[in-house]
Amino acid sequence: MKMGIITDIHSNIQALNAVLNEFEKIKVDKIICCGDIIGIGINPEETVQVLLHIKDKLIAVMGNHEHYLLNGLPKEIHDDKRKMSNEEIENHKWNHSKLSDQSIDFLRQLKISENIQFEGKRFFITHYPQKTDGTYKKHIKNPSIEENKEMFKENDADIFLYGHTHTFCVNKNNDKWYINVGSLGCPMNSNIARAGVLDVYKGEVQFKSIKVEYNIKEVIDEINELKFPFYEEILKIFY
Repeated sequence: MKMGIITDIHSNIQALNAVLNEFEKIKVDKIICCGDIIGIGINPEETVQVLLHIKDKLIAVMGNHEHYLLNGLPKEIHDDKRKMSNEEIENHKWNHSKLSDQSIDFLRQLKISENIQFEGKRFFITHYPQKTDGTYKKHIKNPSIEENKEMFKENDADIFLYGHTHTFCVNKNNDKWYINVGSLGCPMNSNIARAGVLDVYKGEVQFKSIKVEYNIKEVIDEINELKFPFYEEILKIFY
């Protein structure tokens, strides 16, 4: 079973299409998305519609940006304990306004986590591990193996897939894997869309990180042209 792993697409349709084209060449059997399909970028509707067209191959979970759409914006953001600015709030509203009812219905049916099994291996898929009150655990960009174990101590699996930090990190301890492929849609001063390929066959696990180049200038030009709320900060932080 060959699986394409993605996370944190953030409405970046150009990056998503580039990675899906690569997955097609590799001939993946399944595509696993660890959440944050929407938010930040400029094409939430197009992004969700592309995923809808591959839904028979897709396993996806809900990220915090889907939660913002369906359950309202938080008073405080993640570990930062800071309030959203009015411009940030308007940015989320703008992004949400672009979604069709069909796309919202698709996002609504996503779960916080998925427990699945392929080729005798148990997978735990989530955007980021949560506390009992439903908030995310401590935000660690590059966790050690011991920190990964602590993050997922309530969950029993062989392979843990997550995102949220936008940072690539893979740890392996004995037969347990902890994999964050990094953000697909937030290039962080590069022209790269990040993803991964996980191959599980007869109990053996192989993982490969992939970096797909795409036309980042086209995305930046579109953002500058639209001038939607908070766009200058989004360019500075994520592009």
